[in-house]
Amino acid sequence: MNRLGRYIFSQTFLLTILVTAILSTAVWLMQSLRFIDYVMTKGISFLIFFKLSSFLLPTLVSTILPVAFLIAILFIFSKLYSDSELVVMRSLGLSNLQIMKAPLVTALLFLSILYAINLYIQPLAHTEFKDLREDIRHSLTGKWLQPATFTAIEGITFYTKRKTRSGDMKGIFVYDARDPKNVAAITAEVGQIVETPKGLRFILYRGTRQVIDSKTRKPSILNFEQYSVDVETNKNTDPRHKKANELSMAELFHPDGDLSDKDKKLIRVEVHERILLPLMLFPFALLAGLAFLLGDYNRRGRSKRIIVAVFSCLILEVSLFSILNISSKYEYLIEGAYGLVILVVLVSFKLLIWPPKPIKPSTVTSEDLLDSLKESP
Repeated sequence: MNRLGRYIFSQTFLLTILVTAILSTAVWLMQSLRFIDYVMTKGISFLIFFKLSSFLLPTLVSTILPVAFLIAILFIFSKLYSDSELVVMRSLGLSNLQIMKAPLVTALLFLSILYAINLYIQPLAHTEFKDLREDIRHSLTGKWLQPATFTAIEGITFYTKRKTRSGDMKGIFVYDARDPKNVAAITAEVGQIVETPKGLRFILYRGTRQVIDSKTRKPSILNFEQYSVDVETNKNTDPRHKKANELSMAELFHPDGDLSDKDKKLIRVEVHERILLPLMLFPFALLAGLAFLLGDYNRRGRSKRIIVAVFSCLILEVSLFSILNISSKYEYLIEGAYGLVILVVLVSFKLLIWPPKPIKPSTVTSEDLLDSLKESP
């Protein structure tokens, strides 16, 4: 690339990275708020919290980077257009295709990054995220019980008025609804939590246990000096069934034979989503460039060109997502998604190489005007 090309390339690359970092950080912070509950109520460390929320970053980057790339292209070309630099480039003999060379090279670079994320990093991040979340849910300790808060786990709702420094609990209420026919409400003055290999054990002192008989609807009250309630949180569960977005490309191309037809269709759609969505970088670059390269130069028409480029890219992306969603039912539409992207790219290149000629207004001479007046009655 010449000096102008290197200038456009560096500006587009740096601005795309900056916008991606800003938007990804903002969305990541909003998404991470839902995991604060694990820190506040379940006693996990902030290190695990950041590890859990960091697994969201590959998905955010793969989603935001094409949009950030479009914003960068529009910003750079808008600046070149308003400063009349595009006019200077054309006066130097550069064609539309030569001007678009730098954005297309930048799109090719980001395409390799997106494929590395979509094909390898993102499936691993999804798997690690869901495995860690399941471990947190099934490996609870007494730390997740907070005073003056109702906490539900495994069919039991627990409440304690306060906790002492030694770990004892004062003013306890337990609502045990694990057996719908034998629902029990337990109150106790003091209690403790003991961790066992199977889970947690609540040891309660000086309280009452109330049960309503399912047949007679009469209450049965038991006063006790000591009572224990076991909660099995460390259950032996079967291996978790992985979803399509957790599977590697090898697993997607060679799925298990015992999968249902619905799962096989979802896997097929997932494969093409990972391949197709990064390719949107090229239509985005071409449509944004065409908005500023076609037509006559008019400084006041810059906002209209930006609106046309944004709406064109938005319509293309919505159409592509619609085709991919419907293709889970109609498999033959997958080819239509590839055809749509290829068609937009080919038409854009055609307009870059052979731009439409402007329509010149017809000129009417005075002699033509006199002839027309003579012929008229």
